[in-house]
Amino acid sequence: MTYDSALNKMAERIADRTSESKQGQLQRRNQVVDIYGMEFTRQGDTNHPATFYISVSPDLIYYERFEFKIIVQPFAMPIGADGATGSTTVQVNETGLTVNQNTISPNPHKHTTLPHNHPLSAGVSLFTSSVSDFEVWIEGIDVTPYLKAQYNGDWIDGEGVFPVKGLSNYDLLKAVGFMPTWQRGAILTPGYKKVELKGTGVFNATLVNYLKYSHVNR
Repeated sequence: MTYDSALNKMAERIADRTSESKQGQLQRRNQVVDIYGMEFTRQGDTNHPATFYISVSPDLIYYERFEFKIIVQPFAMPIGADGATGSTTVQVNETGLTVNQNTISPNPHKHTTLPHNHPLSAGVSLFTSSVSDFEVWIEGIDVTPYLKAQYNGDWIDGEGVFPVKGLSNYDLLKAVGFMPTWQRGAILTPGYKKVELKGTGVFNATLVNYLKYSHVNR
């Protein structure tokens, strides 16, 4: 082997190693999404559930945490003065109306009023959230019984933070372990997850999301 051919082979080897090193650095690596305590607030009533959406990446590998708290707070309205309207005056034109033993004169007659309005004051008015028969639905599946069982049946019965035990949360990964396979798949499949809080009454609810999962870094 000549000196020049040896140098050429060495240069080729160095070029190959450089290319392999760059390719290795660009290979996919797994990463973790850790959402700890992200809040979503909605208002609902008997006929309209408070609806939230939680996004889970399609590159999901596996869940490490899927928990949440629920906070029920006073119902807020963007109107000042506790929702009362401003005062207004209604005037009735003279009609010569007389009442005598159910006889009205003139007959027929009419009443007219001056144009008027009811002004509202800007502000925030708070009303107590009164809610009963509270339920949690995820992807059209009622998960209420599974979440109730995690705290011996203690459940949402008005305003407050639930569950009430310190840093404890409702654990969805534990709940799905008791569900049929098709329900488990519907809830844990990645995508745009629909969460509905239903109840009888008018309420303001906050969902505090604690979500952690690994995913492929593309």
